[in-house]
Amino acid sequence: MWKVFAYYLFICLAVVSRAFAGVGEDSLNRYDMLDPEDKLSASFTYQQGNVVLNNGMVLSVPEGYRFLDAVQGRTLVERLWGNPQNPGFLGLLLPKPGSQPENILFGIEISTDETGYLSQQEARQLNYTTLMQKMQQHLLQENNWRNRKGLSTVTDMYWAMPPAYNETDNTQHLVRILQLGKNASILNYEMRILTRTGALSLTAVANTSQLTALQALMPAMVANIHLPVGQRYLDFNPHTDQIATWTERVLRMGEILDAGHFFEWLLNTWLFIAVCLVMVSFIYVMQYIHRRRELPKQFFHVDERLN
Repeated sequence: MWKVFAYYLFICLAVVSRAFAGVGEDSLNRYDMLDPEDKLSASFTYQQGNVVLNNGMVLSVPEGYRFLDAVQGRTLVERLWGNPQNPGFLGLLLPKPGSQPENILFGIEISTDETGYLSQQEARQLNYTTLMQKMQQHLLQENNWRNRKGLSTVTDMYWAMPPAYNETDNTQHLVRILQLGKNASILNYEMRILTRTGALSLTAVANTSQLTALQALMPAMVANIHLPVGQRYLDFNPHTDQIATWTERVLRMGEILDAGHFFEWLLNTWLFIAVCLVMVSFIYVMQYIHRRRELPKQFFHVDERLN
């Protein structure tokens, strides 16, 4: 289960080293005007149009962006920017030079999460307060790692807006603020497109002033992702596929205290309640019949005056 929260935390910090370095300056210019001695990053080859990701999904690179594949993206995110390794990393979207206003976006990381199928009912009932608490606990461990690497640390993390689940396109929207010391902060907008085996995660890292822009950009990105038949959310097979059991014990903790969740739980368990009522009624009727049978039966009447 700790791997699930480690994944969420990594997504929070993905590309964040780049954001740390870029607070207050144009990260795209810094990226495109790298030191001449940095031959590695200068050799990157970008892709446009339709790109086939390593998991078979097809990404239509949106206008104004360029795509860096998994191999080169790992080099940039992990080796040059100093982020921890992400086994599910698929690539990185970066704005083209001059295509975006200054400081609008640092990058969008694309990764896959194979933690199992998350049903719509579970998605609606997730306890995001508990999720944030768990992520903050793992953030302390992540900061220890970053301290050893000589990297900046995240002093706090909280929701920038209430998390939401969209049933129309089966997406979760998790928007966080990562606090860097007292005066600096970074916006982390993660959109999870639910799939048969887990989720495809698109995580945008930008300045906090770009929240409104990302609220329009990220939902529109769903149209740029094309899942092959067999990986779609509707392709789930309950007889063979893995269920996301990590939500049962952790993310739903305390939901019974929430009135909305409580009544939703009652509606979802109406059959259980009906069966309980039938059983109680049956026991009551049987006890009543049993008491009637135990009443003494008088076969004849004795007149005491005869004595």
